[in-house]
Amino acid sequence: MPKMEEPMTAYQGEQPAGRGRGLDAARQDVIDRLTDAFAADVITMDEYERRASAASAATRFDELERIAFELPQKATRPAEPARHAGSAVRGIDDSIVGAAPVMTASIMSERTMTGNWLSSDRVSSFTVMGATKLDLRDVDLPSGPIRIEVFTLMGETKIIVPSDLPVRLNAFAFMGDSKAGREVRQKTGGARSWVEISGFVMMGSLAVRAMD
Repeated sequence: MPKMEEPMTAYQGEQPAGRGRGLDAARQDVIDRLTDAFAADVITMDEYERRASAASAATRFDELERIAFELPQKATRPAEPARHAGSAVRGIDDSIVGAAPVMTASIMSERTMTGNWLSSDRVSSFTVMGATKLDLRDVDLPSGPIRIEVFTLMGETKIIVPSDLPVRLNAFAFMGDSKAGREVRQKTGGARSWVEISGFVMMGSLAVRAMD
């Protein structure tokens, strides 16, 4: 009796190279959705770590679909124009003072925050074996301090500030680096807004750079 062939799926019909690129994009999309769900308190840290590890190791699209089951779709919004021209075009938004902290997490993945993303004067960044970039050049700043708490383990956290925004860096590094570039303004006297960075870096790096 002739053997029945299994129907071919759309993914099986793709060329290996294209399928590899598609799988990478799908994997990153799932990790981004997990990160958004964790930041919104939809899933716990344990659930995030379990699913993110499984997504990083996934080699099939159906595995990623199971990992992403019941997760909210990734939110999208229109792109905002770049505003890197300096403090003259940055707004002041005191309504975000005291709001719920912005939480970002990156485990074996990349997380980038750009545009006008700051919705609180407090930010908590968690990075394990991954990379996080917090770009403050286009955000509306509150009066007073923006407090950023960083935890980085075997990963990299980069914080970019506009050249006129002062920074106080008080993060502790163990077998790692915690440093601000020479161009970063570190005197806060007379400043309307400034950034205070605290936290812990182990076997990783925290770098603060200033640029327009």
